[in-house]
Amino acid sequence: MIELLEELARVNYSGAPFLVAYGITWLICGVLWQKIKLNYAAIATLFQGIVALPIALLILYIVGAFTLRPDTGILNSLSIIIAMSQLLAIPLLIAMFQREHYTIIPFIFSIVGAVHFLMYAWLYQEVAYIIMPIVLSVLLAVIYGKGKVNQLIISAKSAGLACYATGGLLLMNASYLLSGYII
Repeated sequence: MIELLEELARVNYSGAPFLVAYGITWLICGVLWQKIKLNYAAIATLFQGIVALPIALLILYIVGAFTLRPDTGILNSLSIIIAMSQLLAIPLLIAMFQREHYTIIPFIFSIVGAVHFLMYAWLYQEVAYIIMPIVLSVLLAVIYGKGKVNQLIISAKSAGLACYATGGLLLMNASYLLSGYII
């Protein structure tokens, strides 16, 4: 089993293409929180994955990950469950959007992603997928704790900082993981 997981990690560059694509879209969302109306920034944050996922899959296609992928059998079901786990937050995020609690959306969505990444520590046999979510959860707590609050709603600046922290950590983790393949 360990050999299969190692081969899966090698072919998929330990998930780095996903981290790059999502890291970029999270950084773009950070900019949007500073430039556009809160409701539009919230929508962009909620749906940034619609842009990131095809980009990540295209990168994997270009590097041949789909043709080189080992037969993972039952792990395919586990991979799908891990990938879909983030969808459980969608009803809460929709309710927050309806109540116009826009600026809290990046915090909730990001922490759900952090929990999601923990499972990849086992799948890709990478401790970086444990460290990154821990650092992200601490950063989000600091940003939220230090952010300006008006009537129990965090500022757009803090929402943007949450997006920057998320995107930055995703890209840093991708760089670390890719360095293992380049060296």
